[in-house]
Amino acid sequence: MEVLEWKFDDFFQNDQSFFKELELVKNELSLVSNNNEKDSLYDCLKTYYDLSYRVEKLFTYVTLKSDLDISNQTYIAYRNDINMVQGLLDNFLQSINRIILSNGDVVDDFLKQDSRLVNYKMHLYEVLRLKKHNITNSLIEQNTLLIPKINNLYSIIQNSELEYQCVNIHGNMVPMNSSNYGKFFSVVSTSTRHKMLDAYMESFGTVNKSISNLLELRLQLCYSIAREKGYTSVLEQVLNEDDLSVDIITNLKQSTNFYLPVLKRYYSLKKKEINKDKLYSYDLVSSHQYQRNLSFSESLTIVKEALSILGKDYLYVLDQVLQDGVIDVYPKKGKFTGSYHWRNYTKPMILMNYTDTFRNVFVVAHELGHAVNGYMIKKNHPFQDFHFSVFLSEIASKTNELILGHYLITHAKSKNEKLYLLEEQVSTFIQSVFEQVMYFEFNEDLYQKIENKETLSTDDINKLFYDLQKKYFPEVEISKNEKYKWQTRLHLFYEQYRYYNFQYATGLLIALKIATDIINRRHNMLEKYLKFLTIGGSMPTLDSLKIIGIDFSKKEVFEDGFQYFSQLLNQYEELILENKEV
Repeated sequence: MEVLEWKFDDFFQNDQSFFKELELVKNELSLVSNNNEKDSLYDCLKTYYDLSYRVEKLFTYVTLKSDLDISNQTYIAYRNDINMVQGLLDNFLQSINRIILSNGDVVDDFLKQDSRLVNYKMHLYEVLRLKKHNITNSLIEQNTLLIPKINNLYSIIQNSELEYQCVNIHGNMVPMNSSNYGKFFSVVSTSTRHKMLDAYMESFGTVNKSISNLLELRLQLCYSIAREKGYTSVLEQVLNEDDLSVDIITNLKQSTNFYLPVLKRYYSLKKKEINKDKLYSYDLVSSHQYQRNLSFSESLTIVKEALSILGKDYLYVLDQVLQDGVIDVYPKKGKFTGSYHWRNYTKPMILMNYTDTFRNVFVVAHELGHAVNGYMIKKNHPFQDFHFSVFLSEIASKTNELILGHYLITHAKSKNEKLYLLEEQVSTFIQSVFEQVMYFEFNEDLYQKIENKETLSTDDINKLFYDLQKKYFPEVEISKNEKYKWQTRLHLFYEQYRYYNFQYATGLLIALKIATDIINRRHNMLEKYLKFLTIGGSMPTLDSLKIIGIDFSKKEVFEDGFQYFSQLLNQYEELILENKEV
């Protein structure tokens, strides 16, 4: 029987044991943060990772407890303590890395001196790989400190100072903030969607200059940091830090632009389907409403049936995960909204707010993909090799979604259900690939102007985004106020995100390659994929992808994904035309 709430026993029995551990870790870190020079590099690394694992448990416990009741202030104070602890841990790490950097250039040289260091081979590899960029100076430190302040200012403007216009929805005047906009947009009439879009965009228009100035400042700071660290551009820094090649970007952009005519074909079909001479962005919602209520248990049954193609070993791990109290399933008062998987070594943790809507079956498959991936890595690697590149983070979850989508389409019981599912898959591809590449180009063009020391005015930013929308939404009429839509993109402002959008696209395209090969039983993909799920951070990013036959120096990786999109569109068009004939 599935456990429907989080179990924290693997972390701490209660707050008292949590607090006791927090004090112990504080004391131990105070002693080792200026590590004893008599300790060997091996001992230092072992101590660091032991403490890092304990800090991760502390942070996970307090964060997840807080998300169960965001009104509870108790855990906020604990998080401040943990931030202080994390600072001590980071200082300890920097002292270790300085020892590494001053004692060699090649991993093998360290292994010859102390064979035990093989346990920390990837740590050595990463530090030495980035050796020439391991620079810290006052300008980098100052600029790095300013970036979170920009994030905070953006959040204040959006959540406190921005006065959102209201729209009449079902007899109530509802402010068009991001939450309400997302909540109601797909369930109201076309005319109301039009009003919602206008109100939402006009609200952002009132703060356009302020947010534009914040964006320019952030871009300038990120560029300055990249240059100080010895990179020619922010993109080079992002790729290098994740151990990626520029071939990824080149082939992704070329393939996406080559297939823009296929996207245009979809929007032309959409116009025909809804009998409109002109198609607007507020028309881009599903035309095929399919109602089907599924309990959480029923969703699990469907997900397991769909994923049975991955074999009994995968399903065994899935069952182990479900018995371990890793999912908090249902909404509660004060609980954080939405869904996520919290990656940590102790055990995977999933937060959901499950309702009995059909769409949630995809959420279940997605989050369980993350959880099984984490479970399999832990079974095969120690903590220091558990965490892996963000570039790889969505592959397991998206593969599950795609396998589930194929299963549901194949087993659809009516034409309307099949149309609904096909349109969902088409929309997911558009949002995850075409739109993300659009935002990548937006980032790229903005940084290009910064690098060329060109003036970056508010009008320049708006026009650039407006023109990109016209390019990536062919056959769609873009209203003048949609030039402000970039301001709603949190990734442009949040601290850790620089050029993050392309990774949504690559994640889906890699998952498509995996899922279609498994479904069609090609290239021994199932065996390769199950091995890939165990790798984690035990090898370089691109090396781990080679296990499943992904080579970004070749366009075939992306071609397969776009061909899949074309095939989905063919099925969709065939059913639409059948309906028109009737």
